[in-house]
Amino acid sequence: MLVLGVGIGWGMTNLLSQDDTTAVAAPSEAPSAPASASAAPAPSQSAGAEDGGPGSAPAEELPDDPSEALTQISETDEEEVVAELDGKWVPQISSKKAGMEIDGKTWTDEDILADHQALRDEHPRVRLVWSGNFGSFKEGDFWITIAGIGYSDAEQALSWCATNGLGPDDCYAKQLNTGGGHEGTTKLQ
Repeated sequence: MLVLGVGIGWGMTNLLSQDDTTAVAAPSEAPSAPASASAAPAPSQSAGAEDGGPGSAPAEELPDDPSEALTQISETDEEEVVAELDGKWVPQISSKKAGMEIDGKTWTDEDILADHQALRDEHPRVRLVWSGNFGSFKEGDFWITIAGIGYSDAEQALSWCATNGLGPDDCYAKQLNTGGGHEGTTKLQ
């Protein structure tokens, strides 16, 4: 697990802004969240029944081709993400791209889709975005899995990470912006 985290961390180094000195990313399997009496700070957007919970997936049937499936999920999720989360801080729990090598494994779109779907099953309101559609990402060719809950500051998003049992190698705060640059849009635990 440590080696996997180091490999993902290397890939994230290229994603994070220049003002960040440490790289962090989610391994392909995020740990289960322990039951806790404390809750994360209230999100700036309330969840409705249509937002789904654990196991929620896009309502439409996914194409058999993993690349097309990733594109379809991200296009469906992006409408909600832009409408509700532009300018907000969110917990980022994974970022991957085809061809990325981590711990001797070269990731494919099929692997990335499986990783995203596992995270979507485990955490409510998980969404998928393409980094190229947001100015707050340094690199524009990554599939980014976020918890689709917006917060007004980075510390609240980091609190979500801790409340859900995700440590510094698994989760960090990312401000989503459709415009602008990537400087100052990442906060590590």
